[in-house]
Amino acid sequence: MNEEKIRKIAENQGIDLIGFFSVAPLSECLSHLEKRVEQGFSTGFEGGTPQERIDYLKHFSKAKSGIVIGVNYYQSIHRPDDETSRGAVAAVVWGRDYHEVLREKMRALMDTLNQDQIVAGKPKIGYEAYVDNSPLVDRGSAYRAGLGFFGKNNCLINKTLGSYFFIGQILVDTDIEFSSTAAIENGCGDCRRCLDACPHNALGDGFSLDPSKCVAFLTQKKELTPDEEKRISTYLYGCDLCQQACPYNQELEKTKEERFWTDDETAYPKIEALLKLSNKEFKNQFGKTAAGWRGKKIMVRNAKLFEKNKK
Repeated sequence: MNEEKIRKIAENQGIDLIGFFSVAPLSECLSHLEKRVEQGFSTGFEGGTPQERIDYLKHFSKAKSGIVIGVNYYQSIHRPDDETSRGAVAAVVWGRDYHEVLREKMRALMDTLNQDQIVAGKPKIGYEAYVDNSPLVDRGSAYRAGLGFFGKNNCLINKTLGSYFFIGQILVDTDIEFSSTAAIENGCGDCRRCLDACPHNALGDGFSLDPSKCVAFLTQKKELTPDEEKRISTYLYGCDLCQQACPYNQELEKTKEERFWTDDETAYPKIEALLKLSNKEFKNQFGKTAAGWRGKKIMVRNAKLFEKNKK
């Protein structure tokens, strides 16, 4: 397999970014991961030790090469101009669950490659695909593949898509011929817009994240302390404030992936309606989004806290 062929297939299938990486241990991320553990900044969602998170072969022992994809999810949706009390849900929740969308795209990419293998009389390619469903560091793989640089807000930033792209990675049991990519130089400079935009200083001085102060994490956490409860005052699920402030995220093109498209009523749901949601209504409204896995109880709790803190 070669890079040019895979890139062409990916473009035809609506994959916005694609890169390739070596499956040698992701040592460039190790010290950062270890520091987060030492600082007590682990969220519990990581699912492995720092050493396990950088070891591709531990997760797929036959891996010889890696493919990483990025899919744009940016949309500009404005809050409805009315007097209704509304919360907000982060853009990661708009539209169809990105885990499913990216898995479908990676499966389609590999199906096409394997069909070509069969036509050429070659064995099918074995692979494992991941979208936030393993301890492996998706953003680390994308960084190694040259898709972007790590910003002060801990997001991977691409100079075309900003930080509004989802990442999926594929480990394959076949060697891929590709040109190695130098790490992209950090482009934040002296900018601190994301740091100043964070309402609780969760980003510190940059390149760090205290989850106990991060609204995106707290809105997904099962149990909150009284201090953490006070921080639920803007978003009902996730948070986009640090991304919205980033200079690289201005005047972006809307995603072409129609499964992510949504409307203002979904992006800014009415609090009163949320508090009255039945299980069936929650499933219809959020069940197929990236917020569905947490269930109605957490969303309703956040809506109650939103109303309480607004007063």
